[in-house]
Amino acid sequence: MKIKNKIILLIWFCISVSIHAQYFKDSLNFSYSKYFSDNFITSFNKRLNIYNLNNQLSYSVKYNKFFFGIYENYLSSLVTTNEKNIQDEQSLSILSEFNYSPFLKFGMLAQNNIYSNDRKITINKASNIYTTLYAKIYPISQLKITPYGGYTINNQVSEEDDGVIYGGNIDLENLNLNNFLINSNLKFQNEDIAPRKNTQRVGELNVRNEFENNITNIFSANYTNVRKDFYLETDSLTARTFNISKNIQSRTEERYNFLERIYNSKFASDFSFDLSAGLFYRNIIRDFKYNSPTNFFNTEIEELILNLKGTTEYRSKYFFGSLSVDYNEKEEKHFLKENENINPIFYQQKFQQEKRKNNTSEYASISGLGNISLSSSDNIAFSIFYRKLVYNTPSEDNFDDRDEVLTIAKISYFKKVNHLFNFYINLEGSFNHLVYIFAERSSNNNIRRVLKLSSGGTFRRGTFYSKNSFVVSANYTSYDFNSIQLNLTSFSFRQFSASDSTSFKLLNSLYLDFKGYIKLSEQGNFNWKKFSGNPNRFLEEFYFEPILFVKKDNLKFGSGLRFFSLRTYNYKEFNSKNLFNEYVSIGPIFNCEFNLPNLTLYLNGWYEFITIESAKAKELANVFFTVNWNL
Repeated sequence: MKIKNKIILLIWFCISVSIHAQYFKDSLNFSYSKYFSDNFITSFNKRLNIYNLNNQLSYSVKYNKFFFGIYENYLSSLVTTNEKNIQDEQSLSILSEFNYSPFLKFGMLAQNNIYSNDRKITINKASNIYTTLYAKIYPISQLKITPYGGYTINNQVSEEDDGVIYGGNIDLENLNLNNFLINSNLKFQNEDIAPRKNTQRVGELNVRNEFENNITNIFSANYTNVRKDFYLETDSLTARTFNISKNIQSRTEERYNFLERIYNSKFASDFSFDLSAGLFYRNIIRDFKYNSPTNFFNTEIEELILNLKGTTEYRSKYFFGSLSVDYNEKEEKHFLKENENINPIFYQQKFQQEKRKNNTSEYASISGLGNISLSSSDNIAFSIFYRKLVYNTPSEDNFDDRDEVLTIAKISYFKKVNHLFNFYINLEGSFNHLVYIFAERSSNNNIRRVLKLSSGGTFRRGTFYSKNSFVVSANYTSYDFNSIQLNLTSFSFRQFSASDSTSFKLLNSLYLDFKGYIKLSEQGNFNWKKFSGNPNRFLEEFYFEPILFVKKDNLKFGSGLRFFSLRTYNYKEFNSKNLFNEYVSIGPIFNCEFNLPNLTLYLNGWYEFITIESAKAKELANVFFTVNWNL
């Protein structure tokens, strides 16, 4: 492409783009919605060895018949480990529109997206620039036709292509025909950037009908066909055979989705229901432009899903109950497309690999919940959930066939003692059984039983507020066949935790906030039949954070202390504990919040002095900074 054309596009685009890049969507959107926020948000976060910077701008101007909007979103992240990793994403769009008449609008949309990642992944750099002219035509108030066309520059892994982009949208909104409310959308888009080509075909239909007795029926159908072409690094054999530096993969995904739903209003009577049936089909084809005899194979995936769901509810003055049933059946098939240029031996090997991926599954669940109001201050709530999964693989070389059953039950009691104090108590249990059908995977067969008892409450009087909770839980996981070599042994995990969050006013503008928790955990080998075991590890975890706050008009400033400690113990003979490792973090913490009618500043952070047993002490800073400016 000539340099002159690039300059014209960049001038038209009215921006200067940084060298960093962005993860993006290629679909063009001519709607005003994302430009109306009229605000600027920037935030910087640094925690441990991860740095994140995010800027977001949305601004619009409407004057007489003209509209102008700009939207920008930039995200950059840096991870410093043994090797630094930098990832940048940016999206910028500018939309201008002239309202010529109630039936016709003209506009221009310029959009730039860039993505960059210095890791060695398949696509670590990509960018595109779209510049399009469009018209919005309104033959009737409910119908909008949007034809568009323009030019695009697309860069992917250092390969630049350019060409035309064109298409059209047809939107039908709330058209009433004989008590049928119809909404529909059609989309057609081609992006010709030889040697690549990207296409979109979308069709959506939603029909709503209201019957007597507040019953509603909705039918929806969706069709999408999206083709995307990608550059991929190629192997030396393919490069020499076809004299290329990069191969091109075409990924075409086609979807059909049908949904039928009938329900009645929850506010029309004490009883309500919601029934739905859905059918989903997806086909994915991956084709390579250049096929070598050994490395590149064209594949196809077919997925078919049937879903049936029903929910019924009953509510009265003292009781609420709900029952839901869900059934899902899925079939997934993988194919290797025939190619006479591929070596038959390699083709057969790849064919068997794809065949092993074929699978079918059946999923069924039933759940119920209820609430009984015993009095104005006493409530009992309960819930139960049951799920069964059956997963099968037709291939004789795949041994992943399995059945899984999960049951969860919970009951809670809530008590409002008076206007100052209320409390709750919960009892929850779950049972999960996983069984692999074939002996090759049967070592993973296990039963997991979990029991949890929790209680807590809140107290509020004047400027004093306190919330506390206590939890005791036990997890018993037993394997059918214990294997030390595979690290599959039956175990138990028990834990006690207590947490507190308290705030109260000391002086006119001085407040004290405190939050903290204690966790005591024990893990060990366990024999369910004998219900006995030997502990092998014990954890003590403490966290405390007292902060003094000054609240004055629009300013809130606080500083305090942050303390975290984690001790790990091993068990010696006669179940005596021996300290194995200790991690301690202590340091100052601060936060500041400043509010104006159109501007909010928030700064929070802490500085850690970290001590790890048998390791050199280190220091670490953590910062969170956000600015929200309503323009």
